[in-house]
Amino acid sequence: MSKLSASVTVKLHGGPLDGKSAVSYGAVAGSLIDVNHHSYRVTKVENVPGWNEMVGSANWIDKKPLPKPIVKPKVTTS
Repeated sequence: MSKLSASVTVKLHGGPLDGKSAVSYGAVAGSLIDVNHHSYRVTKVENVPGWNEMVGSANWIDKKPLPKPIVKPKVTTS
Protein backbone atom coordinates (compact mmCIF):
# COMPACT_ATOMS: atom_id res chain seq x y z
CA MET A 1 0.00 0.00 0.00
CA SER A 2 1.42 3.37 -0.95
CA LYS A 3 -0.88 5.60 1.14
CA LEU A 4 0.93 7.69 3.75
CA SER A 5 -0.46 7.49 7.25
CA ALA A 6 -0.05 9.62 10.34
CA SER A 7 1.43 6.67 12.21
CA VAL A 8 2.32 3.07 11.48
CA THR A 9 2.96 0.62 14.33
CA VAL A 10 5.73 -1.60 12.97
CA LYS A 11 6.61 -5.04 14.36
CA LEU A 12 10.39 -5.52 14.17
CA HIS A 13 11.88 -8.85 13.04
CA GLY A 14 15.53 -9.80 13.55
CA GLY A 15 18.43 -7.91 15.04
CA PRO A 16 18.75 -6.60 18.58
CA LEU A 17 15.13 -5.36 18.70
CA ASP A 18 13.51 -8.61 17.51
CA GLY A 19 9.88 -8.89 18.61
CA LYS A 20 9.58 -5.25 19.68
CA SER A 21 7.29 -2.65 18.12
CA ALA A 22 8.07 0.86 16.94
CA VAL A 23 5.96 3.74 15.64
CA SER A 24 7.00 5.23 12.32
CA TYR A 25 5.26 8.24 10.83
CA GLY A 26 4.48 7.89 7.15
CA ALA A 27 6.17 4.50 6.64
CA VAL A 28 5.40 2.67 3.40
CA ALA A 29 6.41 -0.80 2.22
CA GLY A 30 10.01 -0.73 1.01
CA SER A 31 11.03 2.28 3.10
CA LEU A 32 14.00 2.23 5.45
CA ILE A 33 13.41 3.22 9.08
CA ASP A 34 15.98 3.84 11.82
CA VAL A 35 15.08 2.56 15.30
CA ASN A 36 17.60 3.35 18.05
CA HIS A 37 20.45 3.46 15.48
CA HIS A 38 19.43 0.12 13.92
CA SER A 39 18.13 -0.05 10.35
CA TYR A 40 14.94 -1.90 9.43
CA ARG A 41 13.30 -2.28 6.00
CA VAL A 42 9.49 -2.03 6.07
CA THR A 43 8.08 -5.10 4.31
CA LYS A 44 4.34 -4.76 4.84
CA VAL A 45 1.85 -2.04 5.82
CA GLU A 46 -1.86 -2.79 6.34
CA ASN A 47 -5.01 -0.95 7.38
CA VAL A 48 -6.80 -2.11 10.51
CA PRO A 49 -10.59 -1.69 10.34
CA GLY A 50 -11.81 0.80 12.95
CA TRP A 51 -8.34 2.22 13.69
CA ASN A 52 -6.91 5.55 12.53
CA GLU A 53 -3.42 4.10 12.30
CA MET A 54 -1.90 1.26 10.31
CA VAL A 55 0.20 -1.76 11.27
CA GLY A 56 3.18 -3.21 9.48
CA SER A 57 6.29 -5.33 9.78
CA ALA A 58 9.97 -4.68 9.13
CA ASN A 59 13.13 -6.78 8.79
CA TRP A 60 16.53 -5.90 10.27
CA ILE A 61 19.32 -4.78 7.94
CA ASP A 62 22.83 -5.49 9.18
CA LYS A 63 25.06 -2.45 8.66
CA LYS A 64 28.44 -4.01 8.02
CA PRO A 65 31.25 -1.55 7.39
CA LEU A 66 32.61 -1.52 3.86
CA PRO A 67 36.05 -3.08 3.50
CA LYS A 68 38.91 -0.63 3.29
CA PRO A 69 40.56 -0.47 -0.12
CA ILE A 70 44.03 -1.94 -0.39
CA VAL A 71 46.52 0.79 -1.14
CA LYS A 72 49.76 -0.34 -2.68
CA PRO A 73 52.79 1.81 -1.95
CA LYS A 74 54.22 3.62 -4.94
CA VAL A 75 57.66 2.47 -5.96
CA THR A 76 59.87 5.29 -7.11
CA THR A 77 63.11 4.78 -8.92
CA SER A 78 65.75 7.44 -8.89
